Amino acid sequence: MNHKLIVALDQGSSASRALAVDEKGKVTARVSRAVETFRPAEGLAEFDAWQLLRGQVDSLQEVLDRAGAEKVAAISVASQRSTVVFWDRLTGKPVAPALSWQDGRAVAEAEAAALPQETVHQLTGLYKTPYYSAAKIAWTVRYEPQAAQAARDGRLCVGPVASYIIWHLTGGKVFACDPTLAQRTLLFNISSLDWDKQLLDAFGIRREWLPQIKRTADDYGEFKYASVGIPLRVCVGDQQAALCALRVVAGGSCINYGTGAFFMRNTGNQCHLLPGLLTSVGASLAANNCDYLLEGPVNACGTAFSWLSEIGFSFSTDELDSLCEASHTPVWFLPALGGLGAPYWDFAATPVLAGLSPRTKKADVAAGAVNAVACLLADIVFYAERFGIKSGEIKVTGGLSRSRFLLRAQADILQTRLLPCAEAESTAVGAALLAAPSVSVNTSQWETMRLLPPVTPRMPPEAAEAFYGRWHAFLNWCRMKK
Repeated sequence: MNHKLIVALDQGSSASRALAVDEKGKVTARVSRAVETFRPAEGLAEFDAWQLLRGQVDSLQEVLDRAGAEKVAAISVASQRSTVVFWDRLTGKPVAPALSWQDGRAVAEAEAAALPQETVHQLTGLYKTPYYSAAKIAWTVRYEPQAAQAARDGRLCVGPVASYIIWHLTGGKVFACDPTLAQRTLLFNISSLDWDKQLLDAFGIRREWLPQIKRTADDYGEFKYASVGIPLRVCVGDQQAALCALRVVAGGSCINYGTGAFFMRNTGNQCHLLPGLLTSVGASLAANNCDYLLEGPVNACGTAFSWLSEIGFSFSTDELDSLCEASHTPVWFLPALGGLGAPYWDFAATPVLAGLSPRTKKADVAAGAVNAVACLLADIVFYAERFGIKSGEIKVTGGLSRSRFLLRAQADILQTRLLPCAEAESTAVGAALLAAPSVSVNTSQWETMRLLPPVTPRMPPEAAEAFYGRWHAFLNWCRMKK
């Protein structure tokens, strides 16, 4: 009997996915359940943790039924990184909303942490903002009664979404996460690769609330389904999983176009700390050993198009390219949902639509949104180049990488080649790839992550520079109007 299937879970901001991958790297089954984000007020974003869990478990069970649970050798769990879940270690029930990485309610708690920004950046590779988990944890324990009571009673578990899923899949036997997820709490030291007492004390957080830190590829217990025990072998952050799927080695770069968009540069064992960019840790296969990544996030990519739909400019991803091609006068759009990410870190910025006229069509809004995503990512790439970090050709993945208009705009502005991945579900496939060695699967010939023909610049350099100059004039105007 063949036990070489790997099932990978990808719990993201827009969907809970499960994919079965065979030993040749082919996706043999895939299931997705939509995720609902609740926005109770401006600047707030949260999930129902129980709903997240049910969506992910339902997706897993459906894939196991399709693929045959007895054929599955391992399960990998990838998840969104900075979203934090609070639950009771005795009952497994949530004791507060799961606060999204997009949620900014904990501004006061971030500011109150008695560590300067420079120290936080040096210790964590990140910045002291309300968007990482530490400030959210402090806020929740202060203002959510059930979470506060669980903390007083010694029953509180706090962790990334993947930790919550693994805890439930193993019946509460395993409470753990890997460094890629631990870092996003803002409580993890990227040098020691462990929880940092100085950071814990600064935010008033107890170590016993937090998961054990294990390697990315490690023993995360067992899930029993239909009398079959399936080992869990990987826990990983979504962006790092995508990086593995693309096989971005030291010196390589990639962009992942998802709910947010991320530029990542693998710097190998060199830990670079640059003002304005994040330093992240890569997936770890051996104890106390991982690559380092320079990272620049764009807060709103897919969510920018969702927001436009909510205000009346509704269009599907499938029609995005045809709309953009029909545009004659694209609007100027700043998708500052949740503020601006790297390299600005401007949390007071808000969305702006400009250049509207009586002749503006839906196509012009779609094209303006695509141009905005491409320009915000270019801001990050060009900023890194000021410090000698050259991107070179860039591998690209994620749902919106299916838009040829977006990739052409990106290639034109950057004046570089883009290498699109054939499989958009790179997070799940990357998580499966990380589990492969533990079940003796050779991934060298996997076709799942083959690259499509490159997208090359078509716009002359002078025209690209002029367009980018107009973008910056618009961006500066938006930021002055706050």
